Amino acid sequence: MDTRTAAVVLALSLCGCAIFTETYGIQEVDNWVRSNEPLAESGKMKWSDFYAQYLEKVSAAPVISQSPVVERLGIMITASLFYEQGRLDRTGFESVQRIVRTYQTIDDPAANMLARSALVRALEHKGAQGASLR
Repeated sequence: MDTRTAAVVLALSLCGCAIFTETYGIQEVDNWVRSNEPLAESGKMKWSDFYAQYLEKVSAAPVISQSPVVERLGIMITASLFYEQGRLDRTGFESVQRIVRTYQTIDDPAANMLARSALVRALEHKGAQGASLR
C-alpha cells in the first residue's frame, strides 16, 4: 500500500470513529431523556432539575453542545422555574414545552424565538390574570 492510500484509509477510519462517537453521544442523551422525562411528568423530579440535567448531558455531547438546542434548554429551565414558583401557570408552561418538543431536533434559531415568544405570552397572560384578581 502506498503512502497516499494509507493516508486515505487512516483519514476515513478517523472520520468513522468521530461519527460513531457523535452518534453514540446523541443516543446517550436521547436514552437519558426517555428514562427521566416520565419522572418529571409524574412529579417525582422537578421540571427545572430535569431540564438542568438535560442541559448538562447535551453540553457534554460534543456534536450538539454549541447548537441552538442549548439555548432552547435554557429557555425551558427558565420556564420550569417560573412554573414551579407560580409565576407561570400549567397551560403557559405546557405551551412553551410543546414548542420546544416540536422543534427539538431542528437546529434552527427561529424555533428558539418561538419558544421565547410563547414564554413571554404566557407570563403576560399570567400577569393579566393576577391583575384582574386584585
